[in-house]
Amino acid sequence: MTELRTQRLVLRRARAEDLAAMHAVLSDEQAMRYWSNGPHAELAETERWLASMIESPREVSDDFVVTLDGEAIGKMGAWRLPEFGFILRSDQWGRGIASEALRAFLDYMFRERGVDFLVADTDPRNAGALQLLARHGFVETGRATGTWTTHIGVCDSVYLRLDRESWLSAG
Repeated sequence: MTELRTQRLVLRRARAEDLAAMHAVLSDEQAMRYWSNGPHAELAETERWLASMIESPREVSDDFVVTLDGEAIGKMGAWRLPEFGFILRSDQWGRGIASEALRAFLDYMFRERGVDFLVADTDPRNAGALQLLARHGFVETGRATGTWTTHIGVCDSVYLRLDRESWLSAG
């Protein structure tokens, strides 16, 4: 089973016992602000989400739970390749955790899996995510208006891409 290790983190495959910890992430209003749906009100919603993450075939999905000191605090990965996303519980923001997890994930995807590119669709108001992606080499490829209707209303998209060769040549 694939595990990605950094100085502070372990990124590993989701397990059923991650339910309570992932519900803490997915019910966090601040963390879920720019997610494609609102915070999970019911544990059953998180249970369905987690089951789909666990059951998804690796050839189309490469998703990891981010753990710190053994506790699940978020997720980083590609639900459907080549699109990827990430979320961390908001009390973990500002500590470099997302950057550390993203670096490990990108190294794995480009060096070990040999994926040609990854893409992200980010709300233009999500400045933190956009800055994180730019720092790791993602470049904007386009914008669109009214692409998502979520719990915060109609949202726009910034599309970003990182190519394997760009990542490998930078580091």
